Amino acid sequence: MTPAIRQWGVVLLEIVVPLAGYYVLRGFGVGALPALALGALPTVAFVLYRAIRRRSIDTLAIFVPAIFAVSVGVSFVTGSPRFMLAKAGWVTGVIGAGFLISLLFTRPLAFGMGRSMVAKSRFADTLRVTEWNDLWPRHAWFRRAWRVATVLWGVALLADAAGRVLMAYALPVDAVPALGTALYVVTFVAVQVLQHLYFRRVGLWRRLADS
Repeated sequence: MTPAIRQWGVVLLEIVVPLAGYYVLRGFGVGALPALALGALPTVAFVLYRAIRRRSIDTLAIFVPAIFAVSVGVSFVTGSPRFMLAKAGWVTGVIGAGFLISLLFTRPLAFGMGRSMVAKSRFADTLRVTEWNDLWPRHAWFRRAWRVATVLWGVALLADAAGRVLMAYALPVDAVPALGTALYVVTFVAVQVLQHLYFRRVGLWRRLADS
């Protein structure tokens, strides 16, 4: 299976299946809260399956099921699906905070993610991805580019999280899953475009290719 097909499969399981599952179940008269819980089960099962298959329990393999269990439990106790709807906001917020906290460490999250994505692309050799660890301590412009990208992702994800929580408690329940998915697409595309424009302005890719 190619990386592109694998990536689209992850998108299908984590975004499309829960959304479609929710509205299909609602169409059959299932209550909002059970529909949200059942619709999210494939994603949780996929995260656990991936952890078992790789024989490693990473942070995601613990975090996603834990958040799912807590949100389902609180929602059933309160009798309201809104905490369950806000779950995506809590998850996104933690990830956004993780980006910002990673600035305190040797290399921020955006650097690791960028290196992983470039390494799987056809530009890996041109952009010298195998040398990035060596470039990090030697070039301030290189470090600055990835730190700015990390701040961009962190702030955008925190704003996205706030929007999701607000929608969960302010909008009609059945409107939130679709709007939440739309917000995910808008946030991801907007950050990618802004990051691309910034990298182009500072000449990150050109400097890597010309070095």
